Amino acid sequence: MSHLNTRTPPGDDVTQRSDLKPAFSIELFERALQRGNLQAAWKRVRANKGATGIDGMTICEFPAWAKSGHWKAVAIELETG
Repeated sequence: MSHLNTRTPPGDDVTQRSDLKPAFSIELFERALQRGNLQAAWKRVRANKGATGIDGMTICEFPAWAKSGHWKAVAIELETG
């Protein structure tokens, strides 16, 4: 089982991949913006009594902000780059 602790595969022709992939795929990005995923994240933030963000918005202010259409605008902006 000592082969499990090696850093490179055995052999003389070890090469590094040249086809770098992005850190995440578009599918992962779309899943992150799904309503159910965002609701689960919000529940965790609220349960942890999340701190004020860089914009100064508290967790008490966020629901009204999101319901007033601001979150939808942010999601569209993220989706369109």
